[in-house]
Amino acid sequence: MSGRHTMSFTVALFALLSFLGSDIQSAEPQTLLEETFTSELSKDWYWGLGTWTAKDGVLRGFESGPRRHGPVKVRKFPLKDAVVECDFRLEGKATFAGIIFNGSQERGHIVHLVMSKETLRIISHPKMGEHVDLLKQPNILTVGDWHHVKIEFKGETITATIDGKTITASHPCIAEEKQTFGLGGESGGPEGEKAGALEFRGLKVRSLP
Repeated sequence: MSGRHTMSFTVALFALLSFLGSDIQSAEPQTLLEETFTSELSKDWYWGLGTWTAKDGVLRGFESGPRRHGPVKVRKFPLKDAVVECDFRLEGKATFAGIIFNGSQERGHIVHLVMSKETLRIISHPKMGEHVDLLKQPNILTVGDWHHVKIEFKGETITATIDGKTITASHPCIAEEKQTFGLGGESGGPEGEKAGALEFRGLKVRSLP
């Protein structure tokens, strides 16, 4: 092969490898959101019930006030197909942690993952005021230990892995755009922090691989 042909071949090969490399890189998951919980929450955490603090990498919430409802903290972040993951912990008399995904204010809830000491549930909300249990199965969550959850949305399907245990369910409403999501659950009752609390850390949202 002549020097000129060798040079042309080398340039073409380099261009091909560069193209393939950029294509592979673009296919890698991208981090869309990462919450450190080391300081005061941003204004994107715009609504909640109960008392919430972000400190030392942990978001901590417990029931407070006259309204009888578990703590929940809601953040604006539109997503459709994506991966959401974090660690969570139940303290005291807390019975479950949940992550709920919502549409617009008029639309309301879309889908809710509930992780209790004894049960895993996926609940869909086809329209405002309606709910359908898509999945309910036994589970064991120890109080006081950190647990890891990874949620993947792909079209009409939600797949959740909790401490290595994977569950999945499908419903047409799951394909809708989720405009906000909330972290919360049942922290133990109206006695507030003395009864129990919920903690979350390492919250990330990534694009699908």
